[in-house]
Amino acid sequence: MRVSEWMLADPPTIRAEAPVEEAGKLAEQLGLAIVYVVDGEGRLVGFLTRKAISAAPNPALPTGKLAAAPTVTLSPDDPMERAVVLLGERHLLLPVVEEGRLVGVITRGGVLKALAEMAGFGEEGTRIRVKLSQPGEVYRALEVLERHGLTLVAVIRGGQGEVVIHVQGLQDKEKLLHELEEALG
Repeated sequence: MRVSEWMLADPPTIRAEAPVEEAGKLAEQLGLAIVYVVDGEGRLVGFLTRKAISAAPNPALPTGKLAAAPTVTLSPDDPMERAVVLLGERHLLLPVVEEGRLVGVITRGGVLKALAEMAGFGEEGTRIRVKLSQPGEVYRALEVLERHGLTLVAVIRGGQGEVVIHVQGLQDKEKLLHELEEALG
């Protein structure tokens, strides 16, 4: 999964020469916590938070003079896993930049939707918890699933060596659990 699949494309922006007062109006009107500032070519200059906007010494000051440069950006081709990790590091939004131009943003909501899809949430099926003592054992578990003709929806790593396997087409859960136990020792 790539960032481009989950980003909000063409986010609202304000030009670097526009006064901070306009950025405040835009943030208020659209309910934005952050306003991205771009130059005349659409290249990302930086961003303004509502706090920075309200603390501006002069409402006529150009947004480009006050904008903070982003410390982290994503590319549309970056894997969603990178966005998940970065958002977990206290970022509210992540700008997505291609050739210097702001092409989208990744939000926490977008990351949650991506994680839900990766985990198969909302898909019918059965979830089975399996304890693994060695990393390679997951392959033995998958071989058992294949022998049962099951459709694999997702494998999610849990805590303490556990994985949750989400499958479809399961007829006899007890039999499967017994075979998994035998295969995994």
